[in-house]
Amino acid sequence: MRHLIDKSRKCAGATAVAVLLVASAASGVNNFATAAEGQLNFTLVAVDVAPTTDGTKPTLILSGHGSFTPNSVDGGGIYLYADAATKTPKTILSTGTWEATQVLRWIPAAGGATYGPVRPGVLDLRVDLIPEQGPVIKGAFLRINCNVGLAGIKNNDPDTGKPLAEGFWLTIPTSGFYGTTTAVGPFVPKDPILGVTEISQ
Repeated sequence: MRHLIDKSRKCAGATAVAVLLVASAASGVNNFATAAEGQLNFTLVAVDVAPTTDGTKPTLILSGHGSFTPNSVDGGGIYLYADAATKTPKTILSTGTWEATQVLRWIPAAGGATYGPVRPGVLDLRVDLIPEQGPVIKGAFLRINCNVGLAGIKNNDPDTGKPLAEGFWLTIPTSGFYGTTTAVGPFVPKDPILGVTEISQ
């Protein structure tokens, strides 16, 4: 089932998430209990970049929400892919939607730390991108990382052990959308970070 964000709500997403994070402050930090909680939810609105290629500065705005268990996921959202090297308004290279198809890995924060309803951790998904023009791009890799600065909770990369920034990482197959480029590296969080991600009950 495709679970897409209504375009009229996309600008309100970051505000709603910020309000929820502040409201959760009074609940404090407790322990994660996967068996008791079962399904969790994810929300993200963030901007990523990739290395400049063929004169194009790839910039990707991705928003979405959904729910998942260790073995299933129902979620998706919208994306806008632009060339930041062009004059304002920046040239749009592709727009469309995305749909999560598989949970690859879910790693809660170290020690199972939580903050109110927020369940920080690293969620790795397989996703399909559905451009408004062009073929569907299947099998992209999406990582969503939820840190909680208010509680001092910051996740590390499960493979390298290095600290992870708040945000998302997207790696698309070589057959994916590139605009005027012949290839593009993985999209990574913009520095400084622009956006927010949340995983919660």
